Amino acid sequence: MEAALLKALANAGVGAVMALVMLVGLYRIAHRLGVEFIRAQQAQAEALARQAQSMEGLRESVQSMLLRDNSEHREMLVLLKYIAQKGLCAKTSEGGTDEKKEPAG
Repeated sequence: MEAALLKALANAGVGAVMALVMLVGLYRIAHRLGVEFIRAQQAQAEALARQAQSMEGLRESVQSMLLRDNSEHREMLVLLKYIAQKGLCAKTSEGGTDEKKEPAG
């Protein structure tokens, strides 16, 4: 088999042998670069997945903070309404009004 291969290469000429050697070299370089490229893409995909997970955690934190702030805001509004009502009730029970009274005399 080797003899037949050598005979076929000798009949093809030097140019064909050089082209075959160049093609084999290019194939090996492309294979090596392809493997490195795939590894780099996998590392980038893993980093992107980790970033997505951290962004999900950040979203949950912001959402819980907003919900807490909204409930605190509602509590403050209820308290202000209560104080305003009590303040108005106290003024009306004292007989006071918001108008300025002019001094007699």
